[in-house]
Order: sequence, then C-alpha cells, then structure tokens
Amino acid sequence: MPLHPSRESLGQAGLKAFQHETSFKPEADAALARFQALRDDMERQVRRGDLTVKVAREKTAAATAVLRDDLNARADAFHATPRVFLDRLVEASGARSKSHAHMSLEGLQRETNRLLRMSLVEQQLETRAREFEGRTVVRRLQGGQAAPSLDSLLSFHETSAQAGDDAASEWTRRQLEGMRGQVSDPADLRRIDLACDRPEQVNPRLVAAYVESLQQGDPAAVEGFAAHALESADANACVAAFVLARAEPGGTAVRWVRDLLNGLGAFPDAALSTLRSVEAEARGADGKAARAQVDYAVAVAESQARFDKVEPPTTDELVRAARVRAKPVAKLGEPIGLALDRRGQLADDSVPGPIDGEETV
Repeated sequence: MPLHPSRESLGQAGLKAFQHETSFKPEADAALARFQALRDDMERQVRRGDLTVKVAREKTAAATAVLRDDLNARADAFHATPRVFLDRLVEASGARSKSHAHMSLEGLQRETNRLLRMSLVEQQLETRAREFEGRTVVRRLQGGQAAPSLDSLLSFHETSAQAGDDAASEWTRRQLEGMRGQVSDPADLRRIDLACDRPEQVNPRLVAAYVESLQQGDPAAVEGFAAHALESADANACVAAFVLARAEPGGTAVRWVRDLLNGLGAFPDAALSTLRSVEAEARGADGKAARAQVDYAVAVAESQARFDKVEPPTTDELVRAARVRAKPVAKLGEPIGLALDRRGQLADDSVPGPIDGEETV
C-alpha cells in the first residue's frame, strides 16, 4: 500500500497519459498550469495566515472540479484532424447510397453485367481448375508430391493478366492468398500482395505499404500518388491517399488535399466504407488519448489540492512576520546588515514606492 494516498492513482494516470500521446496535451498542460498558479497563491495565503488550510482545500477542490468539467468538455469535442474529412466522407457516402437507390437503366445494366461476369468466373474456376493446376504445378523433389510454387503462380498470374483471362487471374490470386502462411520472406509477401491487389477491394497490407513508403517522401511524389489514386479509382491507393491527407501538416490548405476531398465521389464503394470505419476509429482513439491527458491533469490537481505538509503559521510566527512587515523596505543597493529599521523586499511585496518621503529620480 503506498504511503501517499493518491500516489497509485497518479502513477496509473501518468502512465496512461504517456502511452496516449496526443496534440491535446498542450491544452491540458495549460489548464493545469492555471490551476497550479491558483493553488500556489492559496499556499502563500495560508503561510501568511490570511487563510486556514481548510478554506484553502475547499477553494482548490472547487477549482479542481472546474478544471475537470472544462477539460472533459474540451476533450469530448477534440479531434486531431479537421472535421472536414469526416463531413466529406459522410457526404460522399450519402450521395453514393442515393445513387444506388435511384440507379438509372444504364447503371442497372452495368451492375447486371458485373454480376454475370462474376458468376461466369466462378463457373470457369470449377471447370478449368485442372487446366490451371497443370500449368502451375511443379514437382519439387523426385518422388515428392507435385504442388504449385510461388514463382510458377506469379508467372502464371502475370501471363493470365496480360491475356485478359479473368478466371485464371482469380484462381491464381486465391492460390497465392492460401500460400501466404507458408511464406516468410517480406519481399515474397510483397509480391503476393501486389499480385492479389483487386482495384475494387481494400487490402490493409497494401495500404500500409503505400503509406509507409510515402510518409516521409517527397511532397511532389505524394501529390502524384494522390492524383493517380483518383484517376485509377484503385481502392487501396484511394484509402492510402486519404490516410496521407489526414496526416498532412498543412491540412486542407494544401492543394492536393483539397483535390482529394473534392474527388471523394470517385472513390470505390469499398474505399468509402473502409474510410468511414478508419475515421471513426481514429476519432475514438483521439478521444481516448485526450481523456487520458485529462485524467492525469485532474489527478495532479487533486493531489496538490490536499496541501500536504502545508501548516498554518503559529501565533509567534504571525507576530514576527507583522513586525518585519512594519519596517520600511530598504532602497536598492542599501546595506541592511546593521540597519535594524530597514528590511529587505519579500517575495510577495509589490514594487516599493518612495520611502520616508524621499523623491523618486
């Protein structure tokens, strides 16, 4: 059991605040600094005998409650990124939902054709499976069981993509995805991700790779990547470009960020739904980190509001202090070692004026 009554809670709050670094920290530190200035003034009044410890504790407890309510209100409304990102996402998703609900005849035909193509690909996957296996299976060891290799699958995927064979490409993607657990080389995993990239689906690993490669890159390269994402409507590139835009220090003042927000309507459905989830999770994390800073600031305030080891002055100390304060303050540079009728300036003294009728220069 800790000797200090609030040491355990203060330590836990400090660890949580350290683990959840956030841009809300300066606001919490500024509010705590204002409280500490008030608390220090209360302590000076107690030591001068102007306040009792009980009254000082009551006043600082009220100030702590004000600090808690103020910081909690600001933490609830805090977000590390401008709200325009969420607003534009909601607007684009709403417009997409309305367009699906009131789809034109041409749009219905496109959707029907897409579903028919998917059905045809599934049928070909069943009927042509032996063909695909025969073109990719290799016998690794003499007498061993024949199985597709990574290189043969990647080569077959490239060939089928160039030939426009959707069924062969889809079969190869599924085989590569099943082989992921057997591969440990990061370079091979990257090759699998690139081969399994579907423009209409989001692959978190590809998104992370795009963001990592461009996070500290040339601003021109980031701008070019965002423009390419809008032009190609690739779900992974669109999600990565949006994540980079959220982290852009210049925010919406940067031209490519504004262009990306204006082009959200061209994002695939998978990208929009994924980004809605990403934005919700990011804002939840921002709120959690901000509340951790609030809890730490309040814990520090509550600990300091106890006025531990602060004792009011005794009667003799009050009499002595009054006798000292009754003496005039010595002039600047005047020695007071033998001047019993003078005193030095105290910490809480205001700037002294003329002494004993002396004129100021």
